[in-house]
Amino acid sequence: MKKLLIMKKLLIVSFLIISTRAYSQIEWSDFSTSFEKKQDNPSLGAAIPYNGIYDNFEKNIVGISHWNPQYKLNIDTALNDEIPLYFVYDTAGIYFLVPHVNEKNAGDFEFTVLLNNKATITPWSHIRQFTQESTGDMEAGSGITGNYRAGIGQYLVAHLRNKQGLIVSSRVIYFKKNAPEIKSLSTSDNALVFSKLLNSENHFDEQQPDIGWHRQYTGNLSGETDKLKLSYNENNVLVHINSKIYRKEALEYAVFKKDEEIRKWGGNEYDNNFILLKNLDPGDYIIRIRFKRQRSSIIELQFSISSVWYKTVAFKATILVFLILAVAFLIFLSEYRNQKQALTVINKKAEQSAEALNNIHALLNPHFTFNALSSIQGLVNKGDMDAASKYLSSFGELLRETLKESKTDHISLTKELENLEIYIGLEQLRYPFRYNLNLDPNIDLYSSTIPPFLLQPFVENAIKHGFSKMNGQGVLNMSINKNGNTMVVKIVDNGPGLGNSSIIEGYGLSLSRKRIELLNKNYGEELIRLQLENTSHGTLISLSFKNWL
Repeated sequence: MKKLLIMKKLLIVSFLIISTRAYSQIEWSDFSTSFEKKQDNPSLGAAIPYNGIYDNFEKNIVGISHWNPQYKLNIDTALNDEIPLYFVYDTAGIYFLVPHVNEKNAGDFEFTVLLNNKATITPWSHIRQFTQESTGDMEAGSGITGNYRAGIGQYLVAHLRNKQGLIVSSRVIYFKKNAPEIKSLSTSDNALVFSKLLNSENHFDEQQPDIGWHRQYTGNLSGETDKLKLSYNENNVLVHINSKIYRKEALEYAVFKKDEEIRKWGGNEYDNNFILLKNLDPGDYIIRIRFKRQRSSIIELQFSISSVWYKTVAFKATILVFLILAVAFLIFLSEYRNQKQALTVINKKAEQSAEALNNIHALLNPHFTFNALSSIQGLVNKGDMDAASKYLSSFGELLRETLKESKTDHISLTKELENLEIYIGLEQLRYPFRYNLNLDPNIDLYSSTIPPFLLQPFVENAIKHGFSKMNGQGVLNMSINKNGNTMVVKIVDNGPGLGNSSIIEGYGLSLSRKRIELLNKNYGEELIRLQLENTSHGTLISLSFKNWL
C-alpha cells in the first residue's frame, strides 16, 4: 500500500514537470517581449503574439487614462499611475514573464492576475513554469505564467510580491480595439501596372514605366460618407493597408456587390500590405477588411464603378425617348390599315426568324418570337416604355444564349434552368402566373448536362394552353428528381385540362418530339422518354433521362 502511494506521488510530480515544460515551449520568434532590465531584481514583463503583424502593442503608463480625457479606458483609479500599461490588439492572449525568478527562488515570490482589477483569475500563487531557452536579455529558466486573454475593452492586472507580502512589480494589459487603416487606394485599367509599382511608395514617380493609365486616392477612405465614384476604366483596384504586416494571411477581407457577397471572408492572397481586385464589373462595391488577430474590428471601403457611356441609364433613356417619339409620330400619321401592314411585316419577320431557329434544333420556337414581338408592340402602343425596354432586353439576352449554344450538343443543367427562368420571366409579363421549382439535392446541377433549350417548348405549351385565360391564377410546377441513375423532369400546370380530348401540340412541342426521336436515334437507344398526360386539374409532361446521372 505504501509503495502504491509513492508511485502515485511520483506520477503526479512527473505530470506536473511534463506539463510545466511543455507549456513553456514557446516559439519566441512569434512573440514580442517587453520587461524591465533590473539587475537581479525580479519584475513582471509580457510576451505578446505577433500573428503576422509587427506593430502588435503600444506601451504607456496607467496614469495616461487618468490624466488624458481622450483615453476613455475606465481603468480603476485605485491603480498606481506609474504602473506600465500595454495596449495589445491580439485576442489570442498573452503570457506574463518573470525575469530573475527561477526554480531556485520561485518559493520566495507569488503572483496574481485580475480581470478589470475586480475579478480574480489567478489567486496569489507561486511561479511553477519556466522557459526552456533565453529570449533577449531574459535567461533560460526564467519564470513564465500561463496564457491569459480578455475581451476587447477589458484589461488584465498582474502583481508580483515577495515573501514579505510587498508588491515588487505590476503590469496592466489593455485589450484595445484595432481595425486596419487604409493608406491609399489606387486604380487602373490594367492590373499589370500594380505589379510594376508595388515596391514604390510614390505610384506617380517619373521613373516608373508607363504601362497603363492609373490613379491614386489618399486620405480618409473608409465610411459610407466617403464613398468613391470611379470611372468605368478604373476597374482594377489596389488597396494599401497602413500596417507592418509580414504575413499576408494576417489580413482578411470580404467583397460585396450591392447586397451579394462575391468574395467570402478569407486571407489576403496578393501581398502583405496590399489587396488587389481585378477586372471589376460596373456596380456598387463594399470591401470589409479586418485583422485575423481581431476579427470583430472591421473597416469598410465603399466605392462604385460607372458604366461605359453607351451603357449608361442616361443613354438608354435617350434612345427610349427617341423610340417613343418615333412610335408616336408613326401612330399619329398612320391609319389603321398602315398599322395592320406594319404588323404584317413584323409577323413576316417573326416567321423568318422562326425558320432560322428551326435550323438550330428549334431551340426557341417561332411562336414565342412572334408573341414576344407582338407583346413589345403592344407595350409600345400603350406607352409603357419601361416594360417594353425590359421585355426587349430580356428577349435579346435569351436570343444571344440561343445563338451561343446552338453549336453545343449539351449544356449544364444549371445553365438550362437559368435560360428557362429568363423565358418564364418574359411570359409572366404577358400572363401573370406563379412558378415553383423543386430540385433534388442529390443532383449536381453543374456537372449534369442536358440538350440546350430542350425544356422551353414544354414550358411554353403549359403556359399558352393552360394560363392564357386564367387571369393570373395559373401555377406552373416543375420538379427535377433522381431515380437511381435516371433523371426525371416533370412539368405540371393547373390549367383547365383537356378532358378526354387529345393533347393539342403546338409547333414547338411537335418539333421537340421529333428532336427527341432524333437524339435517341443518335444515342443508339431510347435514353430520353417523353410522356404527356391529361388530368382534370391540368396537364402533366414527364421527361425521363435513362442512365443520365
